[in-house]
Amino acid sequence: MMNKTDTLKKLIRNEIKSVIAEGTRALIGVESSNGKIMSVYNHYDGYPQHAGKILDKYYSSNSKVSELIKYGRFGISFLDKSMKGGDDHSFKDPKKGETVFYGRDRGERDYMVSKASNRDKLKWDMGTEYAYIWSQKEKKWYYKSKYSNPQDWTEL
Repeated sequence: MMNKTDTLKKLIRNEIKSVIAEGTRALIGVESSNGKIMSVYNHYDGYPQHAGKILDKYYSSNSKVSELIKYGRFGISFLDKSMKGGDDHSFKDPKKGETVFYGRDRGERDYMVSKASNRDKLKWDMGTEYAYIWSQKEKKWYYKSKYSNPQDWTEL
């Protein structure tokens, strides 16, 4: 039988594991000229101060966004300024400045793409808190928060 101290230690260990495993999840998507959306899952640092800044600075062209969605079809663990990868980059030992993809860098094959007929039909699943949509037509990023601000689609 566990005493109160052992029970408390076990609860604390479990809580620490839970906090460490959590991330600020986001959807990163592309809106075609007909308004249809294809988005991929991003696990860590999906808040505007990280993912928003990275997307705006390094992924503001139709070709870059298409490449990001292609690599991210099995999910993005951590978004960064480059998608090159390479022999010195892996999921367990990521290279500084490199995006970590679940498919390419970890070998996972769980398809993490969502499709929607428009921005308002986007599925907020897998605990996502933010969504970023690249408009191919306008060549701009828009974002929205599920729980905080902005609640409406806002230019990044």
